[in-house]
Amino acid sequence: MSEKIIQIPVNELLESLKDGYIEYKKALGDNADADDLGHIKGFCVTIEKILSAYGGVTSATMMEIKRPIIGEISLRRKKRIKKSTKEVDYEIPTFFRK
Repeated sequence: MSEKIIQIPVNELLESLKDGYIEYKKALGDNADADDLGHIKGFCVTIEKILSAYGGVTSATMMEIKRPIIGEISLRRKKRIKKSTKEVDYEIPTFFRK
């Protein structure tokens, strides 16, 4: 049984992705704060993942759209460097440590 449960409007999502890249570029030029940039990045990455997983769109196709607008800027989250557990004072409740 290979029925498609979900139908993805690939062309519409590609256009939305392009709009997201344009919005990100404009926000960078307007010196938007990190929260605004984070929301735009999250939108773009989500659309990219949907297109990749369900729409059959390759990353090369998405890069063809992305490169002319924002170049090679990565919109993915940066990996956090894990803090050493030696530096953590477990006598302090978690909600105060954050």
